[in-house]
This record gives sequence, C-alpha cells and structure tokens, in this order.
Amino acid sequence: MKATNPLRSLEERNVQIFLGGLTISFIGTWAHITAAVFLVQDLGGAGIELGVLTASQFIPMLLFSMYAGSLADRVDRHRMTLITQTLMGLLALSMGIIDLANLESLAVVYALTACIGTVAAFDNPARRGFATEMVPAERLTNILSLSTSVVTAGRIVGPAVASLLVGVIGTAWVFLLNGFSFLAFLAAMIKIDHHRLFPVRRATRTAKPVREGLAEVWADPILRVSVLVFALVSAFAYNYVVSFPLLVADQLKAPESFFGWLLSALSIGNLVGSLTIARLEVVSQRWQYGGATAAALLLTVVSLSTQRWLTLSVAVFLGWALTLFLNSSGMILQQRTSPQMRSRVLALQAVIIVGTTPIGGPITGLVGDLYGGMWANLLGAITAMAAVLLGLGLLRRITGTWQLPPEKVAQM
Repeated sequence: MKATNPLRSLEERNVQIFLGGLTISFIGTWAHITAAVFLVQDLGGAGIELGVLTASQFIPMLLFSMYAGSLADRVDRHRMTLITQTLMGLLALSMGIIDLANLESLAVVYALTACIGTVAAFDNPARRGFATEMVPAERLTNILSLSTSVVTAGRIVGPAVASLLVGVIGTAWVFLLNGFSFLAFLAAMIKIDHHRLFPVRRATRTAKPVREGLAEVWADPILRVSVLVFALVSAFAYNYVVSFPLLVADQLKAPESFFGWLLSALSIGNLVGSLTIARLEVVSQRWQYGGATAAALLLTVVSLSTQRWLTLSVAVFLGWALTLFLNSSGMILQQRTSPQMRSRVLALQAVIIVGTTPIGGPITGLVGDLYGGMWANLLGAITAMAAVLLGLGLLRRITGTWQLPPEKVAQM
C-alpha cells in the first residue's frame, strides 16, 4: 500500500480539463438535488415523500446500470458521455421551466427525477470509464479517487449554493442554473486531446455481457464478501438525504436551510476521504472495514446529537469515513477484475450504492416518520456495524483466519 502524491494525475492536461468541467457540473447537480428536497417539502412532503424522491432518482440505476456498463465497455465512452450529459442538462432545464411556470407537483418532480436518474445510469459507467483512459494503468486508483473528490467538492458547494439561492430566487432558478452548468463539462469534453489518451481494448460483443461481468465478480469469494458488505452498508448508511432533514426538524429544531449546511459539512469530509484513498497505489480491505466501522460510530453520535455545532463537526468526520468505505470498496472491485470489465464493474458499484437506496430510502423515511429522526439515522449505524461483523465472520470461514486477505491486482 505505497502512498504517493494524491494529485499526481493532474500532471496530465486532459485530466485538468476534464476535472475542471466536472467540478462546475457537479456543483449544479448537487444544488439541484438539494433544491428538489426543498421543493418536495414545500409541496407538503415528509419522510415518506422524501424517500420516494430518493427512490425515483435511484431506481433507474438498479434497472439499467449493468446494461449501461456493458454498453460502455463496447462503445466510444467519450461520445457516450457527451450524449448523456446533454440529455441531463436538457432535463434539468425542463424541471426549472415547469417549476417557473407553477406547474410543479409531487408527481411531476418524481417523474422528471426518474428521467434524470435513467440517463445518469448510462452516464456514470461511461464517464467514469472514460476517466480511466486519461492516465496509465498504474494511476487507476488515483484518477477514480480524484473524480470522486470532484463530485464531493461539488457536494460541498452545491447544497450551500442551493440553501442560499432558494430563499432568494426560488427552486426553479436553481434547476435552470444546473441545466446551464452542464455546458461547462460538455466544453471540457470537446477540448480533450485524444492523442494523449490511454484507451483500453474494447470488450467484444457477446450474448450475455451483464452475466459475464457478474460472473467474474462472483468467481472471487473474497470479492463476494466485499460486495455483500458494500450492499448492506449502502442500503441504509447513505440515506442522509432522507434522514438528515428529519434530524434537523426533530432534534436540532433548525430551519430547513441547515440541511444544506449539514450536507456541505459532510462533503468536506468526503473530499478529505477521497484524497486519502487517492494517495494509495493499491487499496486493501482494511480501508473498507475500517471506514464502515468508523462510519457506524460517527453516525451514532450524529443520531444522538441535539447540538447544531456538534452535528456539523461530526458530519465532517462522518463524510470522511463514508468516503473511505465507498472508495476503497470500489477500488477493490476494480483491482480484482479485468480492464475489459471496467465499465461493468463501475456500473455494479453504482447499482449497489444507489440501487439499494430504493430499498433503504423509504424504510428510513418510514422509521423517521414513526419514531423520529434519531432512529432514522441510528438504523444506518446499526446496519453498518452488523455488516462489518458479518463480513469478518464470512472471511474467517473462507480464509481460516481473522486477518484480512492480502491485496490482489488483476493483470492489465
């Protein structure tokens, strides 16, 4: 686990252009997500309605991501990303226009969110797969972690921007600004120098590409356990879009704008966590299990807190722990599978992290409505700790020891 410069991929000009455009785009995306939460609440929504909003966004990931990943493994990822980003920008503009015309309703918000989620299911493996083609193979962990850093940097600024703008200009203009923010990333993609890329040989067209991707993951017993732990934690520990607004209202007695600041605090930790993993050339499972354990303990503190300053402070460390878990889980998947499966494996990660949300989101919302925001957040903490204990127990049965297995890197 040699540690190196976490910013080393930025030596490549293509990476600078790509990440610069992506940063602007994701600031808009997270402002949009936060504004959608405010809009649902303004339309009379509570815990269940917020859970449905989250499910509307992420159910398409569950349905289409693996197919999208198999498609991205076979086609020009640069061109596919241009198409998906254009469509998401147009959908964001549509949501803003409808809101501006006072035609919004819960059903309309859910429908447009589902459309954006569907396109995002195809964008995620193509965009992230293309990012890996901008650097040599030994920088795979670094470029993916830096991409995540950019996404989380957008999450720091985006919710704060939405919290400031919604009260001044309304949710509609936030949606419109998000639509225009996609132009920055599209401009960056057009400027990419294709002569400086490191393209991976495209996968051949087969009858069952999705099954082949799943089969490669399933064939590795260590990876099976890692994916199980990842799925359990993802289902309940990442539902803060549902659980945090309930905590803000029930325990902290804070205005709804505090939710945006809470997401920003969480995202500061996300950024630090991404850069922590970016320093590594090879990621071990110690980071996955350590991140999940830390997240469970910190989420417990957040759940029990009644002080706004304490909640904001702990949220930074919680974001760090959650990102250690998320990024290390993804890197382990990438390390232990072949490059021709790269987009499918990235898609599988997306299926797990957001595809389980339609299960965990409504359950978390229901628990919050019945028992309060504290229990909505404690549900995630309890599940994460149970997943760690289950994973360690299964690994002991496989390896015969309590020690975590050594790292493995597939041949490039």
